[in-house]
Amino acid sequence: MIDLDKIEPSNFIEEEILSDLKSGVNKEVVTRCPPEPSGYWHIGHCKAWTIDFETALKFGGYTYLRMDDTNPSREQGEFADSYLEDLKWLGYTPKKMIFASEAYFDKIYEIAEKMIEKGYAYVDELSQEEQLAMKGTLTEPGKNSPFRDRPKEESLRLFREMKAGKHPDGSLTLRAKIDMAHPNILMRDPIMYKISREHHYKTGDKWCIYPIYDFAHPMEDALEGVTYSLCDITFRVHREVYEWFISHGWEGEYPPKQREFATLNLENVLLGKRYLKQLVNEGKVMGWDDPRFMTIIGMKRRGYTAEGVKNFIKSCGVVASESTLPLSALEYYIREDLNKVATRAMVVLDPLKIVIENYPEGKSESVDIQNNPNDENSPHHEGLFEREIYIEKEDFAIDPPPKYNRLVVGGMVRLKGAYIIKCNDVVYKDNGEIDYLKCEYIDGTKSGQDNSGIKVKGTIHFVSKNGCFNCTIRHFKNLTKAEYVWPSKALAQGVSIDEILEPDSMVETSALAENYLKTAQPYDKFQFMRKGYFTLDKDSTEDNYIFNYTISLKDSFKK
Repeated sequence: MIDLDKIEPSNFIEEEILSDLKSGVNKEVVTRCPPEPSGYWHIGHCKAWTIDFETALKFGGYTYLRMDDTNPSREQGEFADSYLEDLKWLGYTPKKMIFASEAYFDKIYEIAEKMIEKGYAYVDELSQEEQLAMKGTLTEPGKNSPFRDRPKEESLRLFREMKAGKHPDGSLTLRAKIDMAHPNILMRDPIMYKISREHHYKTGDKWCIYPIYDFAHPMEDALEGVTYSLCDITFRVHREVYEWFISHGWEGEYPPKQREFATLNLENVLLGKRYLKQLVNEGKVMGWDDPRFMTIIGMKRRGYTAEGVKNFIKSCGVVASESTLPLSALEYYIREDLNKVATRAMVVLDPLKIVIENYPEGKSESVDIQNNPNDENSPHHEGLFEREIYIEKEDFAIDPPPKYNRLVVGGMVRLKGAYIIKCNDVVYKDNGEIDYLKCEYIDGTKSGQDNSGIKVKGTIHFVSKNGCFNCTIRHFKNLTKAEYVWPSKALAQGVSIDEILEPDSMVETSALAENYLKTAQPYDKFQFMRKGYFTLDKDSTEDNYIFNYTISLKDSFKK
């Protein structure tokens, strides 16, 4: 049992829930995440589902995963099948997965019949275009349909004929009888059912009529026992419709309440499902799980952590007013979590060869690397040090800038986990480019064993010739150009999708990785020392390890 007196509400929704529970308005907290299976979830859905689950858990309740599959023309089982995995990645387990089409369609139909019998609904013969023309405007009332006052017995007969398939698509609709002069246009006799002979991915051809969202959603909530229907602020205008259908179509002791919170707005992030679908269908990306997408499966493939995503969402709070955050705000929490969990490894992205002339040929020795220095109990792995090694080209300079603490001719640096080395000479190719560096190691300076007293300012990472392998690095930039802060709005205003896309937002290069990384599994997360965070891509093979760039090591964003 939850002790309500010990609960501290952290937002306006929790304050209302606590008051309801203490006063007996509600007896428990049951929420739901009701996706339409028409696309993959993205970062915006993460906010909604996090609020659903965390709110229920705080009050000792639970959450259903419900497929709101009332529109067969847009829905596919492919999407529904992915949602349980997405929730599992986020760390949530629903009480049950429910398909509205299977669990509730029969009951929703029965409710519609009863509403007709009570005079709350009627069958209309106007086309949807004619209905729209008679809706009125924000300043002018709508007009009643000539069929609005037909006898309820006639509406009931026609509705049953609709269900039996005796009328063509679009010829009849079932409408709620509310108020054609209502200031909220959505309340002006909204459609409850339409005729549509669409094959449903779940129920096949059982139905040729389908309930409209504004009617189906509150009925599903009520039938499911949901007490708090939490949704984003775009549904605020639908709340009156929701409450009307609950009060006129359902009988029960604890009616569900719809409450809204602000949507998650990120700058320079494309989220609209239809635009993402276009990019997928046109082959401009690698699929719905493209690492440049902010879909859950895309973020997972990119190397984002669920904990980082949830910490970011929690930092936004549950508020009713809209706000917009830079993408760097999300990246801050991803980086913060990756620093705790990512395994350190040495990878040279732009190799420069070094020959350590005073180290014996054929000799090698191990280098100790702690997987995560933030965890004193983390395991270690072994690197390799030998005569021929590779460092980053940027870690050597002929003409160094001020405060340059890396390798120069005549200068010394420490190799991570290994020895201090000194550069003695540069060997050039015929074209004037550097071929390799001639260096020497300083005996007695190995990390953990150094008692030489020699101090150097710089420490750099490296890989050895026989202790590394070639791999592929996928570098990513933002999918859309920086000037399009609101890419979805630009597309809606007629800007072409090709215009907003950042050219070369994914570039593949080769790198040298220490052999330890051959033990990596897809989605394993690494900090490539001094270079950034990366994750092994699912497309990797034994012949081609592919690492996706996740995020940089540092950023200017302040919490």
